[in-house]
Amino acid sequence: MSRRLAVRSPSDPLPWAFGVVIAALVVIALTTVVVRSTVAEDSARAAIEGAAVVGDATAVQLEAATRPAEATVRGVAGTVGDDPTVLGDPARMLDALSVLMDGQSTIAAIVVVGEDGSEMELDRREQGFVFRDLDADGASEVVVLDSTFEPSDAQAEAPRRAPSERPWLDAARGSTAVVWSGPERLPAIGRTVVHAAMAVRDAQGAPLAVVAVLLDSEVFERLLVVSSATSYGEASVVGDDGTVLAGATGLGLPDDAEVDRVSRGSVAVADVVTYQRAVSDALPWTLTVVVDGDEVLPAIASLDRTMLLYTVVIVVVTLLMSLLLWALRRPAGEVSARARTDALTGLSNRHHFEVRGHDVLQAARRRGTRVVVAVFDLDNFKSVNDGAGHEHGDRALSAVADGLARVSGPRDVVGRLGGDEFAAVLWLGADEDPAEAVERLRASAHRTLERAVGDGFDVGVSAGWVDTAAGEYRLASLVRAADTALVSGKRDAKGMAYEGMHL
Repeated sequence: MSRRLAVRSPSDPLPWAFGVVIAALVVIALTTVVVRSTVAEDSARAAIEGAAVVGDATAVQLEAATRPAEATVRGVAGTVGDDPTVLGDPARMLDALSVLMDGQSTIAAIVVVGEDGSEMELDRREQGFVFRDLDADGASEVVVLDSTFEPSDAQAEAPRRAPSERPWLDAARGSTAVVWSGPERLPAIGRTVVHAAMAVRDAQGAPLAVVAVLLDSEVFERLLVVSSATSYGEASVVGDDGTVLAGATGLGLPDDAEVDRVSRGSVAVADVVTYQRAVSDALPWTLTVVVDGDEVLPAIASLDRTMLLYTVVIVVVTLLMSLLLWALRRPAGEVSARARTDALTGLSNRHHFEVRGHDVLQAARRRGTRVVVAVFDLDNFKSVNDGAGHEHGDRALSAVADGLARVSGPRDVVGRLGGDEFAAVLWLGADEDPAEAVERLRASAHRTLERAVGDGFDVGVSAGWVDTAAGEYRLASLVRAADTALVSGKRDAKGMAYEGMHL
Protein backbone atom coordinates (compact mmCIF):
# COMPACT_ATOMS: atom_id res chain seq x y z
CA MET A 1 0.00 0.00 0.00
CA SER A 2 1.45 3.37 -1.02
CA ARG A 3 2.13 6.03 1.58
CA ARG A 4 3.11 9.65 1.42
CA LEU A 5 6.55 10.67 2.69
CA ALA A 6 6.21 11.78 6.31
CA VAL A 7 7.94 14.74 7.83
CA ARG A 8 10.64 13.77 10.27
CA SER A 9 9.73 16.26 12.99
CA PRO A 10 6.19 16.86 14.28
CA SER A 11 4.51 19.83 12.61
CA ASP A 12 4.92 23.06 14.56
CA PRO A 13 1.65 25.01 15.00
CA LEU A 14 3.39 28.07 16.45
CA PRO A 15 4.23 29.80 13.15
CA TRP A 16 0.62 29.39 12.10
CA ALA A 17 -0.55 30.83 15.40
CA PHE A 18 1.79 33.81 14.98
CA GLY A 19 0.51 34.30 11.46
CA VAL A 20 -3.10 34.21 12.59
CA VAL A 21 -2.42 36.75 15.35
CA ILE A 22 -0.61 39.10 12.98
CA ALA A 23 -3.38 38.76 10.40
CA ALA A 24 -5.99 39.47 13.07
CA LEU A 25 -4.13 42.60 14.17
CA VAL A 26 -3.91 43.80 10.59
CA VAL A 27 -7.63 43.17 10.08
CA ILE A 28 -8.41 45.12 13.26
CA ALA A 29 -6.26 48.03 12.11
CA LEU A 30 -7.80 48.09 8.63
CA THR A 31 -11.29 47.82 10.09
CA THR A 32 -10.57 50.73 12.41
CA VAL A 33 -9.43 52.87 9.48
CA VAL A 34 -12.61 52.03 7.56
CA VAL A 35 -14.77 52.80 10.59
CA ARG A 36 -12.94 56.05 11.09
CA SER A 37 -13.74 57.09 7.52
CA THR A 38 -17.47 56.61 8.09
CA VAL A 39 -17.74 58.06 11.58
CA ALA A 40 -18.00 61.67 10.45
CA GLU A 41 -21.10 60.92 8.40
CA ASP A 42 -22.68 58.62 10.95
CA SER A 43 -22.15 60.96 13.92
CA ALA A 44 -24.44 63.54 12.29
CA ARG A 45 -27.34 61.12 12.86
CA ALA A 46 -26.21 59.91 16.26
CA ALA A 47 -27.94 62.60 18.30
CA ILE A 48 -31.21 62.12 16.41
CA GLU A 49 -31.13 58.36 16.77
CA GLY A 50 -30.10 58.69 20.42
CA ALA A 51 -33.13 60.87 21.14
CA ALA A 52 -35.36 58.34 19.36
CA VAL A 53 -33.91 55.47 21.38
CA VAL A 54 -34.42 57.38 24.63
CA GLY A 55 -37.96 58.30 23.63
CA ASP A 56 -38.90 54.78 22.53
CA ALA A 57 -37.49 53.28 25.72
CA THR A 58 -39.45 55.77 27.80
CA ALA A 59 -42.64 55.04 25.85
CA VAL A 60 -42.20 51.34 26.56
CA GLN A 61 -41.84 52.11 30.27
CA LEU A 62 -44.96 54.31 30.23
CA GLU A 63 -46.96 51.62 28.48
CA ALA A 64 -45.73 49.03 30.96
CA ALA A 65 -46.90 51.24 33.83
CA THR A 66 -50.50 50.90 32.55
CA ARG A 67 -50.53 47.11 32.46
CA PRO A 68 -51.45 46.56 36.13
CA ALA A 69 -54.50 48.77 35.60
CA GLU A 70 -55.48 46.88 32.44
CA ALA A 71 -55.06 43.58 34.27
CA THR A 72 -57.29 44.86 37.07
CA VAL A 73 -59.97 45.98 34.59
CA ARG A 74 -59.98 42.58 32.96
CA GLY A 75 -60.06 40.88 36.35
CA VAL A 76 -63.15 42.80 37.48
CA ALA A 77 -64.80 42.34 34.07
CA GLY A 78 -64.15 38.62 34.28
CA THR A 79 -65.71 38.44 37.74
CA VAL A 80 -68.86 40.25 36.60
CA GLY A 81 -69.08 38.33 33.33
CA ASP A 82 -68.75 34.96 35.07
CA ASP A 83 -71.42 35.80 37.64
CA PRO A 84 -73.64 38.81 36.79
CA THR A 85 -75.50 38.40 40.11
CA VAL A 86 -72.54 40.06 41.82
CA LEU A 87 -73.85 43.38 40.47
CA GLY A 88 -76.71 43.13 42.97
CA ASP A 89 -74.60 42.00 45.91
CA PRO A 90 -72.44 44.84 47.34
CA ALA A 91 -70.70 42.57 49.86
CA ARG A 92 -69.49 40.17 47.20
CA MET A 93 -68.50 43.03 44.93
CA LEU A 94 -66.48 44.63 47.76
CA ASP A 95 -64.67 41.34 48.32
CA ALA A 96 -63.83 41.06 44.63
CA LEU A 97 -62.65 44.66 44.31
CA SER A 98 -60.58 44.58 47.49
CA VAL A 99 -58.64 41.52 46.31
CA LEU A 100 -57.77 43.20 43.01
CA MET A 101 -56.93 46.56 44.58
CA ASP A 102 -54.90 45.31 47.53
CA GLY A 103 -51.21 46.19 47.17
CA GLN A 104 -51.62 48.31 44.03
CA SER A 105 -50.99 51.80 45.35
CA THR A 106 -51.15 53.41 41.89
CA ILE A 107 -54.82 52.46 41.46
CA ALA A 108 -56.93 55.31 42.86
CA ALA A 109 -60.34 53.72 42.43
CA ILE A 110 -62.33 50.95 40.74
CA VAL A 111 -65.81 51.74 39.42
CA VAL A 112 -68.47 49.32 38.19
CA VAL A 113 -71.41 51.02 36.41
CA GLY A 114 -74.35 48.72 35.68
CA GLU A 115 -76.58 49.08 32.64
CA ASP A 116 -79.51 49.82 34.98
CA GLY A 117 -77.73 52.92 36.32
CA SER A 118 -76.44 51.35 39.52
CA GLU A 119 -72.87 51.99 40.55
CA MET A 120 -70.36 50.51 42.96
CA GLU A 121 -67.02 52.18 43.60
CA LEU A 122 -64.01 51.46 45.80
CA ASP A 123 -61.85 54.58 46.41
CA ARG A 124 -58.38 54.67 47.96
CA ARG A 125 -57.74 57.04 50.85
CA GLU A 126 -54.59 57.88 52.82
CA GLN A 127 -55.77 55.80 55.80
CA GLY A 128 -57.87 53.21 54.00
CA PHE A 129 -60.70 52.95 51.51
CA VAL A 130 -64.28 54.09 50.90
CA PHE A 131 -66.84 51.80 49.29
CA ARG A 132 -69.93 53.37 47.71
CA ASP A 133 -73.02 51.54 46.55
CA LEU A 134 -75.60 53.55 44.54
CA ASP A 135 -78.52 51.49 43.27
CA ALA A 136 -80.65 52.23 40.26
CA ASP A 137 -83.32 53.97 42.38
CA GLY A 138 -80.87 56.45 43.86
CA ALA A 139 -80.51 54.80 47.27
CA SER A 140 -76.93 54.88 48.48
CA GLU A 141 -74.67 53.44 51.10
CA VAL A 142 -71.13 54.48 52.02
CA VAL A 143 -68.75 52.30 54.03
CA VAL A 144 -65.39 53.49 55.34
CA LEU A 145 -62.72 50.77 55.50
CA ASP A 146 -59.29 50.64 57.06
CA SER A 147 -56.13 49.52 55.24
CA THR A 148 -57.08 45.86 55.75
CA PHE A 149 -60.56 46.41 54.22
CA GLU A 150 -62.25 46.05 57.60
CA PRO A 151 -65.02 48.53 58.55
CA SER A 152 -63.63 51.63 60.24
CA ASP A 153 -65.05 53.96 62.89
CA ALA A 154 -64.35 56.95 60.67
CA GLN A 155 -67.36 59.00 59.67
CA ALA A 156 -68.80 58.14 56.27
CA GLU A 157 -68.84 60.97 53.78
CA ALA A 158 -71.77 61.81 51.56
CA PRO A 159 -72.04 59.66 48.45
CA ARG A 160 -70.28 61.10 45.43
CA ARG A 161 -72.60 61.36 42.45
CA ALA A 162 -71.21 60.58 39.04
CA PRO A 163 -70.45 63.66 36.94
CA SER A 164 -72.77 64.35 34.05
CA GLU A 165 -70.02 63.78 31.46
CA ARG A 166 -68.13 60.56 31.43
CA PRO A 167 -66.42 60.19 28.05
CA TRP A 168 -64.73 56.99 29.10
CA LEU A 169 -68.09 55.39 29.85
CA ASP A 170 -69.49 55.92 26.34
CA ALA A 171 -66.15 55.01 24.74
CA ALA A 172 -65.99 51.70 26.62
CA ARG A 173 -69.58 50.77 25.68
CA GLY A 174 -68.70 51.17 22.04
CA SER A 175 -65.56 49.04 22.16
CA THR A 176 -64.62 45.42 22.80
CA ALA A 177 -61.21 46.26 24.26
CA VAL A 178 -59.84 48.30 27.15
CA VAL A 179 -60.25 52.01 26.41
CA TRP A 180 -58.04 54.69 27.92
CA SER A 181 -58.96 58.32 28.50
CA GLY A 182 -58.30 61.14 30.94
CA PRO A 183 -57.06 63.01 32.77
CA GLU A 184 -59.64 63.92 35.39
CA ARG A 185 -59.11 65.71 38.66
CA LEU A 186 -60.98 64.08 41.54
CA PRO A 187 -61.11 66.51 44.46
CA ALA A 188 -62.78 63.93 46.70
CA ILE A 189 -59.71 61.74 46.68
CA GLY A 190 -57.20 64.47 45.88
CA ARG A 191 -55.81 62.83 42.77
CA THR A 192 -55.57 63.35 39.05
CA VAL A 193 -56.40 60.11 37.29
CA VAL A 194 -56.70 58.50 33.89
CA HIS A 195 -59.33 55.88 33.19
CA ALA A 196 -58.97 52.38 31.81
CA ALA A 197 -62.51 51.20 31.03
CA MET A 198 -63.99 48.04 29.56
CA ALA A 199 -67.52 46.91 28.73
CA VAL A 200 -68.79 43.66 30.23
CA ARG A 201 -71.23 41.52 28.25
CA ASP A 202 -73.01 38.25 28.95
CA ALA A 203 -72.69 35.07 26.91
CA GLN A 204 -75.23 36.36 24.38
CA GLY A 205 -73.39 39.65 23.97
CA ALA A 206 -75.88 41.77 25.90
CA PRO A 207 -74.26 44.60 27.90
CA LEU A 208 -74.09 44.12 31.66
CA ALA A 209 -71.86 46.90 32.96
CA VAL A 210 -68.79 49.04 32.37
CA VAL A 211 -65.74 48.54 34.58
CA ALA A 212 -63.26 51.38 35.02
CA VAL A 213 -59.95 51.56 36.87
CA LEU A 214 -58.78 55.04 37.84
CA LEU A 215 -54.98 55.09 37.58
CA ASP A 216 -53.15 57.78 39.51
CA SER A 217 -51.22 59.96 37.03
CA GLU A 218 -48.49 60.27 39.65
CA VAL A 219 -47.24 56.89 38.40
CA PHE A 220 -46.19 58.57 35.14
CA GLU A 221 -44.54 61.46 36.98
CA ARG A 222 -42.46 59.10 39.08
CA LEU A 223 -41.52 57.08 36.03
CA LEU A 224 -40.31 60.12 34.10
CA VAL A 225 -38.19 61.29 37.04
CA VAL A 226 -36.10 58.11 36.94
CA SER A 227 -36.27 57.52 33.18
CA SER A 228 -33.48 58.03 30.66
CA ALA A 229 -35.60 60.82 29.09
CA THR A 230 -35.08 63.20 32.00
CA SER A 231 -31.54 61.93 32.55
CA TYR A 232 -30.60 63.28 29.13
CA GLY A 233 -32.93 66.28 28.92
CA GLU A 234 -36.62 66.99 29.47
CA ALA A 235 -39.77 65.00 28.79
CA SER A 236 -43.53 65.32 29.07
CA VAL A 237 -46.64 63.20 28.61
CA VAL A 238 -49.64 65.12 27.31
CA GLY A 239 -53.23 63.95 26.93
CA ASP A 240 -55.16 64.25 23.69
CA ASP A 241 -56.81 67.40 24.99
CA GLY A 242 -53.44 69.05 25.71
CA THR A 243 -53.47 68.39 29.44
CA VAL A 244 -50.04 67.51 30.82
CA LEU A 245 -50.15 64.18 32.62
CA ALA A 246 -46.52 64.20 33.71
CA GLY A 247 -43.26 66.02 33.14
CA ALA A 248 -42.44 69.50 31.94
CA THR A 249 -44.91 71.90 30.34
CA GLY A 250 -44.57 73.62 26.99
CA LEU A 251 -42.58 70.92 25.22
CA GLY A 252 -43.26 70.27 21.56
CA LEU A 253 -41.83 70.25 18.06
CA PRO A 254 -40.51 73.71 17.08
CA ASP A 255 -42.63 75.45 14.46
CA ASP A 256 -39.64 76.76 12.49
CA ALA A 257 -37.60 73.53 12.38
CA GLU A 258 -37.58 70.85 9.71
CA VAL A 259 -39.40 67.77 10.96
CA ASP A 260 -38.38 64.24 9.90
CA ARG A 261 -39.88 60.85 10.54
CA VAL A 262 -37.69 58.71 12.81
CA SER A 263 -38.59 55.38 14.38
CA ARG A 264 -42.23 55.65 15.53
CA GLY A 265 -42.39 59.41 15.78
CA SER A 266 -41.14 62.75 14.49
CA VAL A 267 -37.91 64.58 15.20
CA ALA A 268 -36.76 68.17 14.77
CA VAL A 269 -33.25 69.56 15.22
CA ALA A 270 -32.61 73.13 16.27
CA ASP A 271 -30.51 74.10 19.27
CA VAL A 272 -31.80 70.87 20.77
CA VAL A 273 -33.17 67.61 19.41
CA THR A 274 -36.91 67.14 19.94
CA TYR A 275 -38.49 63.72 19.49
CA GLN A 276 -42.24 63.23 19.70
CA ARG A 277 -44.36 60.09 19.40
CA ALA A 278 -47.56 58.48 20.66
CA VAL A 279 -46.98 56.50 23.82
CA SER A 280 -48.68 53.53 22.11
CA ASP A 281 -51.49 52.75 19.71
CA ALA A 282 -53.90 52.18 22.60
CA LEU A 283 -52.93 55.13 24.81
CA PRO A 284 -54.19 58.55 23.64
CA TRP A 285 -51.18 60.44 25.00
CA THR A 286 -48.13 62.00 23.36
CA LEU A 287 -44.59 61.70 24.68
CA THR A 288 -42.13 64.50 23.91
CA VAL A 289 -38.41 64.18 24.65
CA VAL A 290 -35.99 67.10 24.30
CA VAL A 291 -32.25 66.30 24.27
CA ASP A 292 -29.55 68.95 24.58
CA GLY A 293 -26.67 67.63 22.47
CA ASP A 294 -24.07 70.07 23.82
CA GLU A 295 -24.61 69.06 27.45
CA VAL A 296 -25.95 65.53 27.25
CA LEU A 297 -24.09 64.04 24.29
CA PRO A 298 -20.56 65.49 24.38
CA ALA A 299 -19.14 62.17 23.20
CA ILE A 300 -21.09 62.48 19.95
CA ALA A 301 -19.83 65.99 19.36
CA SER A 302 -16.24 64.83 19.81
CA LEU A 303 -16.72 61.40 18.25
CA ASP A 304 -14.73 62.24 15.14
CA ARG A 305 -11.68 63.33 17.16
CA THR A 306 -12.04 60.34 19.43
CA MET A 307 -12.12 57.95 16.49
CA LEU A 308 -9.08 59.64 14.94
CA LEU A 309 -7.09 59.12 18.13
CA TYR A 310 -8.36 55.56 18.43
CA THR A 311 -7.36 54.82 14.83
CA VAL A 312 -3.83 56.12 15.36
CA VAL A 313 -3.43 54.08 18.55
CA ILE A 314 -4.72 50.88 16.91
CA VAL A 315 -2.50 51.26 13.85
CA VAL A 316 0.62 51.95 15.96
CA VAL A 317 -0.11 49.06 18.33
CA THR A 318 -0.76 46.75 15.38
CA LEU A 319 2.55 47.74 13.77
CA LEU A 320 4.54 47.28 16.99
CA MET A 321 2.89 43.97 17.87
CA SER A 322 3.37 42.64 14.34
CA LEU A 323 7.08 43.56 14.39
CA LEU A 324 7.51 41.99 17.82
CA LEU A 325 5.77 38.77 16.82
CA TRP A 326 7.76 38.61 13.59
CA ALA A 327 11.00 39.00 15.52
CA LEU A 328 9.99 36.30 18.01
CA ARG A 329 8.70 33.81 15.48
CA ARG A 330 11.96 31.86 15.11
CA PRO A 331 13.11 31.68 18.76
CA ALA A 332 9.57 30.88 19.85
CA GLY A 333 9.32 28.23 17.17
CA GLU A 334 12.59 26.70 18.29
CA VAL A 335 11.40 26.56 21.90
CA SER A 336 8.14 24.98 20.79
CA ALA A 337 9.93 22.43 18.64
CA ARG A 338 12.34 21.48 21.47
CA ALA A 339 9.39 20.90 23.75
CA ARG A 340 7.81 18.48 21.27
CA THR A 341 10.67 16.74 19.49
CA ASP A 342 13.62 14.55 20.26
CA ALA A 343 16.74 16.72 19.89
CA LEU A 344 18.80 14.02 18.14
CA THR A 345 16.36 12.46 15.67
CA GLY A 346 13.72 15.15 15.16
CA LEU A 347 10.94 12.63 15.89
CA SER A 348 8.35 13.15 18.61
CA ASN A 349 9.82 12.89 22.09
CA ARG A 350 8.24 10.58 24.63
CA HIS A 351 5.78 13.19 25.96
CA HIS A 352 4.63 14.34 22.54
CA PHE A 353 4.39 10.73 21.35
CA GLU A 354 2.08 9.94 24.26
CA VAL A 355 -0.12 13.02 23.62
CA ARG A 356 -0.37 12.54 19.86
CA GLY A 357 -0.65 8.77 20.14
CA HIS A 358 -3.53 9.12 22.57
CA ASP A 359 -5.29 11.50 20.18
CA VAL A 360 -4.89 9.10 17.25
CA LEU A 361 -6.21 6.17 19.26
CA GLN A 362 -9.25 8.09 20.48
CA ALA A 363 -10.03 9.27 16.96
CA ALA A 364 -9.76 5.69 15.72
CA ARG A 365 -12.01 4.44 18.53
CA ARG A 366 -14.71 6.96 17.60
CA ARG A 367 -14.53 5.95 13.93
CA GLY A 368 -14.18 2.23 14.51
CA THR A 369 -10.78 2.14 12.77
CA ARG A 370 -7.96 -0.28 13.63
CA VAL A 371 -4.64 1.07 14.86
CA VAL A 372 -1.40 -0.80 15.46
CA VAL A 373 1.12 0.19 18.12
CA ALA A 374 4.69 -0.97 17.55
CA VAL A 375 7.92 -0.74 19.55
CA PHE A 376 11.30 -0.94 17.76
CA ASP A 377 14.65 -1.86 19.30
CA LEU A 378 18.12 -1.88 17.68
CA ASP A 379 19.94 -5.20 17.88
CA ASN A 380 23.61 -5.12 18.96
CA PHE A 381 23.61 -1.33 18.90
CA LYS A 382 25.96 -1.21 21.85
CA SER A 383 28.69 -2.54 19.58
CA VAL A 384 28.40 0.58 17.40
CA ASN A 385 28.85 2.93 20.34
CA ASP A 386 31.69 0.86 21.75
CA GLY A 387 33.46 0.27 18.43
CA ALA A 388 32.91 3.52 16.52
CA GLY A 389 32.05 6.02 19.21
CA HIS A 390 28.92 7.72 20.33
CA GLU A 391 29.00 10.30 17.55
CA HIS A 392 28.80 7.49 15.01
CA GLY A 393 26.07 5.92 17.11
CA ASP A 394 24.08 9.16 17.07
CA ARG A 395 24.28 9.23 13.28
CA ALA A 396 22.98 5.67 13.23
CA LEU A 397 20.01 6.63 15.46
CA SER A 398 19.20 9.53 13.15
CA ALA A 399 19.31 7.15 10.19
CA VAL A 400 16.85 4.81 11.90
CA ALA A 401 14.55 7.77 12.55
CA ASP A 402 14.74 8.66 8.86
CA GLY A 403 13.86 5.11 7.90
CA LEU A 404 10.84 5.03 10.16
CA ALA A 405 9.60 8.45 9.12
CA ARG A 406 10.11 7.79 5.40
CA VAL A 407 7.49 5.00 5.23
CA SER A 408 5.06 6.25 7.89
CA GLY A 409 1.78 7.89 6.88
CA PRO A 410 0.37 11.37 7.50
CA ARG A 411 -1.83 10.14 10.36
CA ASP A 412 0.89 8.04 12.00
CA VAL A 413 2.89 9.09 15.04
CA VAL A 414 6.54 8.04 15.27
CA GLY A 415 8.68 8.85 18.29
CA ARG A 416 11.85 8.02 20.13
CA LEU A 417 11.16 6.70 23.61
CA GLY A 418 14.80 6.88 24.67
CA GLY A 419 18.18 5.28 23.94
CA ASP A 420 17.82 2.99 20.93
CA GLU A 421 14.07 2.39 21.45
CA PHE A 422 11.49 3.82 19.07
CA ALA A 423 7.70 3.49 18.86
CA ALA A 424 4.96 4.14 16.33
CA VAL A 425 1.18 4.45 16.30
CA LEU A 426 0.02 3.46 12.82
CA TRP A 427 -3.43 4.28 11.42
CA LEU A 428 -4.40 1.25 9.32
CA GLY A 429 -6.31 1.42 6.07
CA ALA A 430 -9.48 -0.60 5.56
CA ASP A 431 -7.68 -3.57 3.94
CA GLU A 432 -4.23 -3.05 5.41
CA ASP A 433 -2.55 -5.91 7.25
CA PRO A 434 -1.03 -4.75 10.58
CA ALA A 435 1.88 -7.21 10.33
CA GLU A 436 2.81 -5.86 6.89
CA ALA A 437 2.56 -2.26 8.11
CA VAL A 438 4.93 -2.93 11.01
CA GLU A 439 7.33 -4.94 8.85
CA ARG A 440 7.50 -2.11 6.33
CA LEU A 441 8.71 0.29 9.04
CA ARG A 442 11.07 -2.29 10.57
CA ALA A 443 12.63 -3.14 7.20
CA SER A 444 13.08 0.52 6.27
CA ALA A 445 14.73 1.26 9.60
CA HIS A 446 16.97 -1.82 9.19
CA ARG A 447 18.16 -0.71 5.75
CA THR A 448 19.01 2.83 6.82
CA LEU A 449 20.76 1.50 9.93
CA GLU A 450 22.97 -0.85 7.93
CA ARG A 451 23.90 1.91 5.49
CA ALA A 452 24.77 4.22 8.38
CA VAL A 453 27.02 1.80 10.33
CA GLY A 454 28.64 0.00 7.37
CA ASP A 455 29.71 -3.62 7.01
CA GLY A 456 31.83 -3.69 10.14
CA PHE A 457 28.92 -4.13 12.53
CA ASP A 458 26.27 -6.85 12.77
CA VAL A 459 23.25 -4.77 13.67
CA GLY A 460 19.54 -5.03 13.03
CA VAL A 461 16.09 -3.85 14.04
CA SER A 462 13.47 -5.88 15.92
CA ALA A 463 9.86 -4.89 16.58
CA GLY A 464 6.98 -5.92 18.75
CA TRP A 465 3.44 -4.91 17.95
CA VAL A 466 -0.18 -5.24 18.92
CA ASP A 467 -3.33 -3.79 17.36
CA THR A 468 -6.71 -2.60 18.63
CA ALA A 469 -8.73 -5.48 17.18
CA ALA A 470 -9.73 -6.59 20.69
CA GLY A 471 -11.08 -3.12 21.57
CA GLU A 472 -8.20 -1.83 23.67
CA TYR A 473 -7.39 1.81 22.83
CA ARG A 474 -5.27 2.84 25.81
CA LEU A 475 -1.81 3.80 24.61
CA ALA A 476 0.08 2.78 27.75
CA SER A 477 -1.44 -0.72 27.72
CA LEU A 478 -0.73 -1.17 24.01
CA VAL A 479 2.88 -0.01 24.35
CA ARG A 480 3.46 -2.45 27.23
CA ALA A 481 1.96 -5.30 25.22
CA ALA A 482 4.10 -4.46 22.19
CA ASP A 483 7.22 -4.19 24.35
CA THR A 484 6.45 -7.56 25.96
CA ALA A 485 6.13 -9.12 22.48
CA LEU A 486 9.47 -7.57 21.47
CA VAL A 487 11.33 -8.89 24.51
CA SER A 488 9.79 -12.35 24.19
CA GLY A 489 10.45 -12.55 20.46
CA LYS A 490 14.09 -11.52 20.69
CA ARG A 491 14.81 -14.49 22.95
CA ASP A 492 14.29 -16.78 19.97
CA ALA A 493 15.44 -14.66 17.01
CA LYS A 494 16.34 -11.07 16.26
CA GLY A 495 15.65 -8.82 13.29
CA MET A 496 11.95 -9.64 13.04
CA ALA A 497 8.52 -8.17 13.94
CA TYR A 498 6.70 -10.08 16.70
CA GLU A 499 2.96 -9.92 17.26
CA GLY A 500 1.84 -9.52 20.83
CA MET A 501 -1.19 -10.90 22.64
CA HIS A 502 -4.47 -9.02 22.06
CA LEU A 503 -5.63 -7.20 25.19
